[in-house]
Amino acid sequence: MSGCSSVATTDTGAVSLAGDIAITRVALLPEEVLETSGLALVDGRLWTVNDSGNEAALYGLGHNGAALEKVLYLAGAENVDWEAVAADGQYLFVADCGNNRGNRAQLDLYRVALADLSAPDGSRVDYRRMHFRYGERLEVTSSGDHNYDCEALTAVDDSLWLFSKDRGDGQSRLYRLSGAADEQSVFPVATYPVDGLVTGADFDPVSRRLALIGYSRERLFGHSFLWLVPVPGELPDWSAARRYRLGIYAQWEAVSWDGPQRLLLTAERSVLTDTMLGEIRLDARGEPRPARQATEDLW
Repeated sequence: MSGCSSVATTDTGAVSLAGDIAITRVALLPEEVLETSGLALVDGRLWTVNDSGNEAALYGLGHNGAALEKVLYLAGAENVDWEAVAADGQYLFVADCGNNRGNRAQLDLYRVALADLSAPDGSRVDYRRMHFRYGERLEVTSSGDHNYDCEALTAVDDSLWLFSKDRGDGQSRLYRLSGAADEQSVFPVATYPVDGLVTGADFDPVSRRLALIGYSRERLFGHSFLWLVPVPGELPDWSAARRYRLGIYAQWEAVSWDGPQRLLLTAERSVLTDTMLGEIRLDARGEPRPARQATEDLW
């Protein structure tokens, strides 16, 4: 790892190490997913959604992200602000959890059986809609700097983990959700000093490592980041967390493990980059390896 340096010790006692790593562009994504937000790899196919105001649909891409293979529709569902996708052994979950203004009291989870993802292109698939709210939030008001936005969801063991995008303090709170409750109030079980805004999460059950991506709060001269955190038990071990600064500042929206030594990331189209699928390779020790292409290949 190049350019390794320590950042401030937090009140959790965790010291994270930061270094610059590059991302290899795998492919430009199809025009149909210009506002990609969320990513899950299921049986060799990448599933993503578009965020707020777009169709309530699941987009199935080939493993390299370049080809749109099928679109499945959730008839009657509403895409208020779909931001995250996660999969366990039985279901694909879509989290309608975006809350930029902080004025949403009820948030939603949509659950689709993995078996239904084999439906033909253009099919309407069955789903279950479930509601959740932040239990510790006593008053819902609209504010720019608040701690009740979210764009990151992943399946860990028998629960769903949701990581907040805290605009107010640059931390991230972990909430555990049930994937089977029609109504639930959730409370934070931990808060982590991510030093930025988290936009994506994924857990690898083989290596038991959590990946978090996001970007710094500075709009000018900002940067994107990746956290890699071991999960030996019921919670992440933040004392062993490592923070990496991504070599390209882009609107990275989602991350998915493709085995213990490869991470896939999607970026929404922005003034920074095109809509694309990127990858980060890790060595046998779990350290990010240099990209196979020069960073200029991203442009």
